[in-house]
Order: sequence, then structure tokens, then C-alpha cells
Amino acid sequence: MLEVENLKKSYHGQTILQGLEFTVAAGEMMGVIGPNGSGKTTLVRLLSNETEPDEGEVYLDGRLISQWSGRQRALRLAVLPQEGLPAVPFTVEEVIATGRHPHQGWWPWSGRMDQKVVERVMKQTGLLSKRDRRIDRLSGGERQLVALAKAMVQEPNVLILDEPTTYLDIAHQVAVLDQIQQWRNQEELAVLVVLHDLNLASQYCDRLLLIKEGVQVAEGTPTEVLTAERIHDVYGIIPQIIRHPVTQLPQVLLCPSEHGTSLESVSLSYGILR
Repeated sequence: MLEVENLKKSYHGQTILQGLEFTVAAGEMMGVIGPNGSGKTTLVRLLSNETEPDEGEVYLDGRLISQWSGRQRALRLAVLPQEGLPAVPFTVEEVIATGRHPHQGWWPWSGRMDQKVVERVMKQTGLLSKRDRRIDRLSGGERQLVALAKAMVQEPNVLILDEPTTYLDIAHQVAVLDQIQQWRNQEELAVLVVLHDLNLASQYCDRLLLIKEGVQVAEGTPTEVLTAERIHDVYGIIPQIIRHPVTQLPQVLLCPSEHGTSLESVSLSYGILR
């Protein structure tokens, strides 16, 4: 489990994050949303212990994250950074296998166990047929699946992802998020994911954390967080909010400003696609 208490971070006298408090429980997927420059990537760095907060605490599995050694932390927490995998001249299997490093020890059977995990994860992610292909010859979407597989073989309790669907086409967006959701459900994984797409966040996340200029604006279910008034306040746009015809979760439709829609005329007509 991941727990954050009164988190604050400043750079060069400018406050980037202030007063954030939330938890992500086992088996739960929380989405972090907000405009550019709202502090989302800084939050990921704090949660992964890449940098330290000025105030507040981050707890991983009930213990201060700074108190875990690097290896102990890697056994419990996996992070997919915004940059994804570089186009390196190594094979898919070689890159995925590096995720087993925290588990490797001196006993002779550890290598056999590592290989079994790598094989299982390549099968789960549909990468078996690409195992011998070089990473620098894959598409961006394929590389993102490899990055996810590398995290999966790490077998963590907590997964943090910083905009994992950026630059991916819609098919790969769905493939990556479906795989994350399936893994979360099977392993009772606690997942925190930064997303720009509000509709994807609504469909895949149990709860959303909305931040603006480093301040926590709202936290709750997608239905509680994604209201027309709140989106207008945070993003400065006037959306239409409808319910998805299958999942009944809120979906955000954008209206060009040339239509002159006012917030007062926005229809909160949930269920109109029934």
C-alpha cells in the first residue's frame, strides 16, 4: 500500500506541491489528473523516492519509503517513467529479464525461477513472438508493453506509472491499460497512474486525484471528481459530461468555443446514450 501525508515540495523558492494526502490500497487503481505544470511528475518522483519532500511523508507498505534500501524498495515498488524505454540495441527478452535483478541471489535455482517468470510475463503480454527482436526496432507502443513487462517480472506490490499512454495510438493505449488492469486484479496490486486523458482515467481508475498548481482539488470516484463545474475551474474549458453507454462512467466531451456554450447551459445529462 502507498500512503501520502501532507506532502510539500518546492524548487528554487517556488512551491510545486502542497498539502497532498491520499492512500492507494492493495487492488486499487488511482489516477492522477490535472493540467500541465500541476506537479504530477514531481509527485511521481517523490513517491518513487527519487527526490525527498520538504514536508510530509510517503509510506510504502506501512514504512517510510526512505527507510527501505534500494533493493528492498525495488522488491515492493516498480516505476514506469514518462520517458519509457530508450531505443537500446538489446532484445525484448534481455530487457524484460533485467526486471528480475532485485530477486537474484547466490542460490543456483534462482536463475531457473527468474526465467520461468520472464516466460510467463512474455506470454501474458503477447511478447513471446517478439522475444528476439531488438528494442530499437520496435514501435513506441511495443516498447511500452516491454517496459510494462519489465515491471511485471519485478513482481512488486505497488506500481507507479507516469503517463504510460502518451504518444500511443488508441489500440496500444487500450492494450497497455487493459494489461495493467488485469495485472492489478490478479495480484492485488496498488496502482497509481498519471493520465492526461480524462476519459481513459474515468474508465480504468477506481478513484481520481485532481490537482491544480500543486494543490489537491478533489479526490474520489470518477463520478464524484469529473463534474462540468470542476473541469471548468481546473482546466478553463466548458465540457459536456455524459455517461458511457456500456460502463455508465462519466465521459468528457469538448465543445469548440465558437459555439458559444456557457457553463450554465452545459447539460449534465448522464445516461443520454442509453
